[in-house]
Amino acid sequence: MAAIICFNANAQSVTIRYEERANIENQLKNVTDPETRKRVSAHLSKPTNYLLYYDNGVSFYIAEPEADKNEELGLKDNDQAKKIEIGKNNGGLYKNQKTNEYLHEADILGKKFLVTDQLSKYAWTITGEAKTIGSYKVKKATAKINGENIIAWYMPDLPIQDGPKDYYGLPGLIIELIGEKKTYQAVKVATNKSGLIITKPSKGEKVNKERYYKILNEKINELKQGIGNSLGN
Repeated sequence: MAAIICFNANAQSVTIRYEERANIENQLKNVTDPETRKRVSAHLSKPTNYLLYYDNGVSFYIAEPEADKNEELGLKDNDQAKKIEIGKNNGGLYKNQKTNEYLHEADILGKKFLVTDQLSKYAWTITGEAKTIGSYKVKKATAKINGENIIAWYMPDLPIQDGPKDYYGLPGLIIELIGEKKTYQAVKVATNKSGLIITKPSKGEKVNKERYYKILNEKINELKQGIGNSLGN
């Protein structure tokens, strides 16, 4: 889907709608049962919309509420700054490039965590390759992040060093990001005329990234073992 971009090149307050899609073949490469592949593929083929609220180096990324999908990015024009109530939503991811803060409200099987850490510095390689998405010129960058090969297409005309999920740090907004498991594409970018007030997430047991992913992987393995045991009975 081509991106729809409506922005002022000098704007430092924008809202971006991203479409997240699973890279199905990569996720199913170890699944051989035809029925399982069909069922999982049908589930993974459904895209999810996310919103990235960005204001002068501070951003918040969250799944778009169903009620907002037919609205203009869930924002209404008025003369006052819009207040994004981060603490009222689960799964929100906060990045502050001024203070180097990373905060993520997460849920693992009903238990809430507040992942508190520093922003990671990614070793991006800018390749010089260029293309257009819609009518906008983007450039290619690559990196290996958490063991995963990443390709990002960023837009120098909008010099905002941010992007979907916890990806950031390029000299332009990331319009498309291709990972091994998921692809993210900006489908709309709009300037916030009166700015945003972004507050920090605060709910959940505090853990750092390393501890959070250890807990998450343990729970995933427990679920896989449980499914395997049930199939063996």
